[in-house]
Amino acid sequence: MAREIELMPAREEDLEQLTEICTRAFHTDIECGAPGIGGPPGYDSVEYQRRALQQAEAYLMIVMDGRIVGGFHVFQDAEDKFYLCQLFLDPSCHRQGVGSRAMKLMFERYPQATKWTTDTPVWNTRTRPFYEKLGFRVDKEEEGLLHFEKLME
Repeated sequence: MAREIELMPAREEDLEQLTEICTRAFHTDIECGAPGIGGPPGYDSVEYQRRALQQAEAYLMIVMDGRIVGGFHVFQDAEDKFYLCQLFLDPSCHRQGVGSRAMKLMFERYPQATKWTTDTPVWNTRTRPFYEKLGFRVDKEEEGLLHFEKLME
């Protein structure tokens, strides 16, 4: 049975739940090469999530069957260039196609985008294949990060 996936704008009242999901999601990186338990700066902070809500072009929640299961931030670099930041998904939804479907919805939401960029740690053995499957390619590697870009048709 196909599950309904949708993107919804995050709200202030969602931030605590999003922070909990984000924390659980990034803690699973230990299974994918992380040198220890942790995540990107602010991944486990409601205050960081609040700043992202205020500063990002969009803070979108991934909602499956009416339940929040993840989220990400979108920043607009130029009129047609966007940066995907801190994509996270509840571990109970990993490897089920939820993230891929959410990304396709994100691409549809921004039809004006000609280029998407994102980055991930070099050690992460899960995210590189995920982004490459979605058509991203490694643009460069620096300071322990792989920088990806996806040119839209």
